[in-house]
Amino acid sequence: VDELVAGGLAPGEQRVISGSVLDGRRAMGEAEGFLGRLHQQVSVLPEGRSRELLGWIAPGPAKFSLTGAVLGAFSGARRVFTTSTNGSKRAIVPLGTFEAVMPLDILPTHLLRALAMGDVERAEALGALELDEEDLALCTYACPGKNDYGPMLRAALERLEKEA
Repeated sequence: VDELVAGGLAPGEQRVISGSVLDGRRAMGEAEGFLGRLHQQVSVLPEGRSRELLGWIAPGPAKFSLTGAVLGAFSGARRVFTTSTNGSKRAIVPLGTFEAVMPLDILPTHLLRALAMGDVERAEALGALELDEEDLALCTYACPGKNDYGPMLRAALERLEKEA
């Protein structure tokens, strides 16, 4: 992958990703610099190393939001997204964002809460066996609590497999 993107990257520190930006993995360097077995694309995002002190105080037009909580949600301006999550992990907040982005006919908020709590029986009853990690990528993106649900689902599926 390093040879593929050589000379084509924007100036500055960039993260090369095998697969999509939602569910891909880092693909740089000698050990990890290859396209994944099931991946068909290479994505590049600027590294987001800078932190904004108390960024939640000024929810201006440059901010992005799926919920319409900031002025930036109403502007049609293009944004440059980085690898920064803009904060630390927080609690799961049921704002309806999971239902808005989930294409499957399940109850995502209840399922994600069960996964976060490690309640595999409840997760199984809510449809976890029908999912793969990439099915929850949009929920991870839309989560105001910055939780990564793919690894939580994988842990629950592995635990269910061991118990079976």
